[in-house]
Amino acid sequence: MWKGVILEESLEDKSLLKLVKIVNTHLEKLENEDRVLTFHKIELEDKNIEEFITKAESSIKDAFYLHITKDNELIVIFKNKTFFCKTLVEMRQAREYGIERGIIQEQMPFERLVMDPWS
Repeated sequence: MWKGVILEESLEDKSLLKLVKIVNTHLEKLENEDRVLTFHKIELEDKNIEEFITKAESSIKDAFYLHITKDNELIVIFKNKTFFCKTLVEMRQAREYGIERGIIQEQMPFERLVMDPWS
């Protein structure tokens, strides 16, 4: 089972949430921001992974990402681009891409997310 987090406000098309099982929802304030955002902890079955990635790439807004992880593999999805990360080098490449899109580095703790996808 894949696990991850979807920030509801990051989605242009919220129908992406219909492809996953929402395990928990909580509100949180992001670092260096004044707004409160809705975080959904999600689970996703293997059979839905390709459809999820395709839809997520078109559903997520610029300057956001979402992630899912399973068995030490991290998938990081940005608008129109997905990174499949099994190594630290691949995680760094995903982080650099996110920084280029305006995401602050502290909001992309990919190494920690592999171990604790809901953190």
